[in-house]
Amino acid sequence: MRNSWGVRRIVPILVAVVLALPIAISPAAGQQTAGRQNDPNASPSDIAIDYVGDHRGDLGLTAADVADIRVTDVYESAHNGVTHVYLGQQLEGLDVSGAAATVNVAEDGSVLSVGNRLVDLGRASGRTALGAAGAVEEAASALGIEAKRDVAVLDRSGGTARATKLTKSGISAQRIPARLVYQPTDDGLRLAWQVEIAETSGEHYWDASIDAATGELLSRTDYVDHDNLKATAAAVGTTATTALAPPGGSPLGDDNRPARYRVFPIPLESPLDGERKLVNQPEEVTASPFGWHDTDGATGPEFTVTRGNNVHAYTDHDDDNQPDPGSDPDGGTKLKFDFPIDFTEHPHTYSDAAVTNLFYWNNIIHDVFYLYGFTEEAGNFQVNNYGRGGVGDDDVRAEGQDGGGMNNANFFTPADGSRPRMQMYLWDLGLDEPVRDGDLDSGIIMHEYGHGISNRLTGGPSQASCLRNEEQMGEGWSDWLALALQGRASDDPESRGIGNYALFNESRNEEGIRPTPYSTNLDVNPTTYGDIPGLAVPHGVGYAWATMLWDVYWDLIDEHGFNADIYDSWDTGGNNLATQLVMDGMKFQPCRPGFVDGRDAILTADEALTDGANQCIVWDAFARRGLGFSADQGSSEDADDGTEAFDTHPDCE
Repeated sequence: MRNSWGVRRIVPILVAVVLALPIAISPAAGQQTAGRQNDPNASPSDIAIDYVGDHRGDLGLTAADVADIRVTDVYESAHNGVTHVYLGQQLEGLDVSGAAATVNVAEDGSVLSVGNRLVDLGRASGRTALGAAGAVEEAASALGIEAKRDVAVLDRSGGTARATKLTKSGISAQRIPARLVYQPTDDGLRLAWQVEIAETSGEHYWDASIDAATGELLSRTDYVDHDNLKATAAAVGTTATTALAPPGGSPLGDDNRPARYRVFPIPLESPLDGERKLVNQPEEVTASPFGWHDTDGATGPEFTVTRGNNVHAYTDHDDDNQPDPGSDPDGGTKLKFDFPIDFTEHPHTYSDAAVTNLFYWNNIIHDVFYLYGFTEEAGNFQVNNYGRGGVGDDDVRAEGQDGGGMNNANFFTPADGSRPRMQMYLWDLGLDEPVRDGDLDSGIIMHEYGHGISNRLTGGPSQASCLRNEEQMGEGWSDWLALALQGRASDDPESRGIGNYALFNESRNEEGIRPTPYSTNLDVNPTTYGDIPGLAVPHGVGYAWATMLWDVYWDLIDEHGFNADIYDSWDTGGNNLATQLVMDGMKFQPCRPGFVDGRDAILTADEALTDGANQCIVWDAFARRGLGFSADQGSSEDADDGTEAFDTHPDCE
């Protein structure tokens, strides 16, 4: 549905957005490519590759730089008809690490935007004096991991990249893959071994580049996003409601009994919001067509425990990254998960209830955001993709009451087809109160799952390393998605927080684990783009981004109203629209985005979805926080070099 809001369109906005971003967005976006514009058989991938080649000068590239680019991912967003084409760059048959482009192609074949992170291939050097085993040893040493056994080669697949599998050697929880790539550095491209090490603790999953000639660590990326109390504190110097029901009736056959779960149901965030309820068959029929306990795509559950197509939830008290025996509670043949809680006791005494809540919320998140475009093709988390594209066998491992620490939570996001891991912890602030369980705080659960969403949607699902630059907004999307998922008409736009139950606060309207509550009132939360240099990376930077999205969210609600049903279509409420635009923006933006990239991706998403009906609303909200028309991002690799501006788009004045 397009242009249904009755709001004045500003057609030139998209062109202006493009011109404002000479680095990330092609200056000629919005035009068809010369080579394919008259070819009715041209695919979006063909159009994208031709477009980058035709406009290489505008993108700061040479013919040699684009001579060997390839499609790494491509899929269409059904609700707006846009096909997102993700390109990678190669040199001499080897991938160039981190070199990528995002090309967004409209239904008519025109290119809406190009997010360019391709690199200059003119300076490349290196030789392979070091073998794969030596590279793994050098990586472990540089990362401070002690090998317990010699590293040995298990398998070589050959080819230019010399892809190799190596032994765990006490370094990694799984076999270690290594392959040759070109790694961009300040001195040009260096031939390197790309090594992946999953630390046995589960706390880190490293992607390290080791110079193939010298053994020097050139770069490292941790695929695990952490959200501990210490990090969030350093970022800068209730009434019960009715549970939401998913739309539509049950898709399940008569032989499948409806599942029931006693939980803090959506939109309740935690025990601060009211009592638990026994909810019946809460799966959404499009996202989970055979229920939450299915994996084979046929009527009838494969599991009667807290395991199914989208998530396997259990406790990991002994921190071995495996389910504690019997810790995935059994609902029996009737799938009734109804377990008691005594808050005066230690959370281990009510682990069945906590794991049930964790299972429920992981599934709710899966189903809701499926409706907003986090589908199989986009890289969502499912065992069985039911023939709808993408790569399966990657349901979430949700580890409740994890024994690996306290006051913490994290999420590991690998590429599509590999299983992510959510680790939830207990919280103890040294108060004279029983320990609290993060598994009962769905704001934290959503925050962690949000890392999986933003990592899979940015840059394409086949890789998950596009949010490792300094000015990336992953922490902000995670906070904001939690706020939007649990939004209520009674929410106070001037005070809303994350993690208040875990922090022993009395209301979800307190600041939680952030420096201030999220607030549209600048006296309560005065954060602007100009504050970024003084904020910690990544939590402080994310807090600033979520602050801006909070303003966008409420301005759209002011214009289009609030719909209490988050399952409803994007055109039924301002909150639904905001959720759709933010989700779409992650798909539109380039790899390693900064704030201006993120802003412009949301504006382009609105152009594609509503023909630009909400451009001025979005511009004005960002401008109020210093991310206006004249704001300069600088390099997205540096959080300190941006320049704020408070002017809106000229057509909105």
